Amino acid sequence: MRQFLTCAALATCLAATAGAATVSVDIYGEIEYNQIRNGLLNKVDVPAGSAVHIHFLLDSDVYTDDGTYPTRGYAIDQSSFAATYGSVTVGIESPYPYTPYFVLRNNDPMVDGFFLSNGTTWPTPITTSEPGIFGQLGVTFETSYDMNMLPSLDILDALGTWDYNGLSSLYFSTDDGGFDAMGLYFDHMTIATVPSPAGLAIFVPMVMGRRRR
Repeated sequence: MRQFLTCAALATCLAATAGAATVSVDIYGEIEYNQIRNGLLNKVDVPAGSAVHIHFLLDSDVYTDDGTYPTRGYAIDQSSFAATYGSVTVGIESPYPYTPYFVLRNNDPMVDGFFLSNGTTWPTPITTSEPGIFGQLGVTFETSYDMNMLPSLDILDALGTWDYNGLSSLYFSTDDGGFDAMGLYFDHMTIATVPSPAGLAIFVPMVMGRRRR
């Protein structure tokens, strides 16, 4: 019993410490239609029905509050950004001309939710490394949920799985200069803390040491 409690306590402390540092956001869906004719995301290689996965990391302490609206933008770790369509993965535009944000909405107004943006006020596409006809292809994502789904603008209060429960509006697409070049179905989004490698390095030998005894 003492061994179990010690390991459990260590795991809890590790999760709490790591959770304050790094958060993983994963958006899952499916391609509804694809009108892209050229490049890596062409409609032949990436047909309708292909799975979609948008992934990125952020730091829960690196954010900007909007000066007008009840929104908070968490700066996306650009090196972690990956947009996967079927078997094809593209990264973020490099160099990126703005600061890309994952934005939380709390009573904005009368709804809670999330959106991707290059600012903290309005949703805008996060442009990728893949060129389109009118510029770089971008990921557009915006959701509105019933008010009181989010208790605050703290990303750690938003941990969990977000799907259609309480969802009132949704916009998810691959953008080409303001046009929906690829329509996307939304399935769900997960927001989770990620243990730091340093913390894991400390924790694993402790657990293994207990087992040897």
